[in-house]
Amino acid sequence: MKDQFDENRSTDKSGTAPIMENHPASNQSPKSRSKPLITIIKIVLVGAIFFYIFRYLISNWDQLKDLNIKLNYGYVILSFIAMKLAWLTTAWSWGKTLEAFGHRLKYRDIYTIYFRSMPAKYLPGKVWQLAGSTYVAAQKGVHEGANIGSFLIGQAYSVISGVALIIGALAFGIIQISGEGFAFFRWSAVPILIALIILIIRPVLMERMMNLVLPIFKRQKVNIYIKITTSLWLFLAFLIPWFLFGLSFWFLARALTPISFNLYIPLTVILTAGTVIGFLAIFAPGGIGVKEASIAALAASITSFPASFALAIGLGYRIVTSIVELIAFGITWLISPAQKNK
Repeated sequence: MKDQFDENRSTDKSGTAPIMENHPASNQSPKSRSKPLITIIKIVLVGAIFFYIFRYLISNWDQLKDLNIKLNYGYVILSFIAMKLAWLTTAWSWGKTLEAFGHRLKYRDIYTIYFRSMPAKYLPGKVWQLAGSTYVAAQKGVHEGANIGSFLIGQAYSVISGVALIIGALAFGIIQISGEGFAFFRWSAVPILIALIILIIRPVLMERMMNLVLPIFKRQKVNIYIKITTSLWLFLAFLIPWFLFGLSFWFLARALTPISFNLYIPLTVILTAGTVIGFLAIFAPGGIGVKEASIAALAASITSFPASFALAIGLGYRIVTSIVELIAFGITWLISPAQKNK
């Protein structure tokens, strides 16, 4: 019996020990088998993002060249700098929102989450940027609920602060728009401003609205515990970037034509209005087309602003915005390389 057992153990005449055959396919986990598919999806999405961005850039640049505009490149550079500061401040403001959800990150991580997901907004549909932000945030230890909540609340504060700036400028007569309907818009702005103030000091109202929408996208509901003082602070934090974006807008307008600094506030309000309208246009990825058209129409309605430059400033600002966003996206890979899936 022992001899038979020894004979069965042997594998060849040389007497070498038996070698167990491995079957890699059977040992692979579902996660490891899905890695190639995930990689392919990433490549397709990134390719689609850059296709849309560069297509819009080329289109806007061609239209701008057809206008035969002469630029003051010194002011163009200042416009780039001011916009970069505006985006840095916006990312910082979102980081403060994330803190309200219990996650305090280094600014490097906040920058990475915010700007690495930003190009996805140019894809058709309004959910890609949120999906990208959630994916990158998970790599930084932020759970899905906190990121979704902070992302949506941040967007809400950004829009609310922008609308408050527009309504406030109309209500107090800071901006004068030509047309018979100006008086109506001015006085109707007052109750809207009051409603916005109530929404700011009662963030639980935003929670209720968000929880009506999230189940539609099969996302978990969020709980928002933000004190009134914190809510007011976040409102201010998201209001400041609008003035920096407005400064960038004024620099670009100054690069196109000599204008007075007195137009800084009116142009800031116009840019804010165009941005908010573009954001709310769910059919336009990244507000493309809608934002530029709104800016051009509103700029042309301002007294003391050359109407012939209205279209140029709308197109030019889109080009500056896209370039700054692409640079910010590239920097994220320098300060925080991609993490490998384990």
